[in-house]
Amino acid sequence: MVAEFNNLAILIPTRNRPGILATTLTELQKAGLGDVPLWVYDDCSADPEAIRKVVESRPKGQVLRGQGRVGQAQGRNVLMHSCGKEFGLFLDDDSFPVSRLGLERHLLQERDPQRAIITFQYLDVPSQRLSTAPEVNEGQARTFQGGGSLFHIPTVLRLGGFRHFFVYGYEEPELAMRIRMNGRHIWYDPSIIVHHNHFETPNEQRDHREYDYLYARNSILMSSLNMPLWFGLPHGLARSLRRSFFRRRNLWSKVQGTLGGVSESFRLWKERTPCSFSHAVRWCRFNKTCVR
Repeated sequence: MVAEFNNLAILIPTRNRPGILATTLTELQKAGLGDVPLWVYDDCSADPEAIRKVVESRPKGQVLRGQGRVGQAQGRNVLMHSCGKEFGLFLDDDSFPVSRLGLERHLLQERDPQRAIITFQYLDVPSQRLSTAPEVNEGQARTFQGGGSLFHIPTVLRLGGFRHFFVYGYEEPELAMRIRMNGRHIWYDPSIIVHHNHFETPNEQRDHREYDYLYARNSILMSSLNMPLWFGLPHGLARSLRRSFFRRRNLWSKVQGTLGGVSESFRLWKERTPCSFSHAVRWCRFNKTCVR
């Protein structure tokens, strides 16, 4: 293994998807990453033995399992605290880079210390859609793909990591907001391509009611917890309503999520890390103008 890879771990949260996870681990082997330590957080799968068998079939595979379901946001925090490495390649259980080539340069000690996260081009395999237009060059990014990004773990943990109560849904752009507001940045490298091999078997489908509830709620919390409340709450509410309007399903779950986002904005008052109004305006402008 190249010396730079000695300080890298592959980190994957999963739940109830042993078949999908097994496919991903096979693809990681093909990409030349089979010798990199693998840490998987099993978020209380119904059949933990199935997950364990898939992971421990790999020479450097380890499974962490919590006592209760926490979601992938907290699962990623647990993985960062546990892996003992400076860098973590975060993947979803259905995503993998097509090759290890190009990763080395982001693991060097002379890397830019302001880069908290490196994010990559993301290809949705079934639709062949790219996350970023192919003509977009390398440079600073407004957010990252949680299923295809390289973390400098000490930097991210110093900024608090993911907000555990997000469970999932907008946890990436929320962390990206705090990274930028604390003088760090996210870098986009389109030369590394991560495949999102999205498929669901009947036993491995996500709960779409929960999915829509959490996205409606977290889209509000993302702004209300990180901006002055008088500005952040309506800003997040507008985002939540806009998303609900364009994705018309599970209306009652979305209504509950929107109401929950407003009430949680006050219940989680001690968790707030509000920036100044000028910082909030600068973040909004950057978010609109940055193409990555």
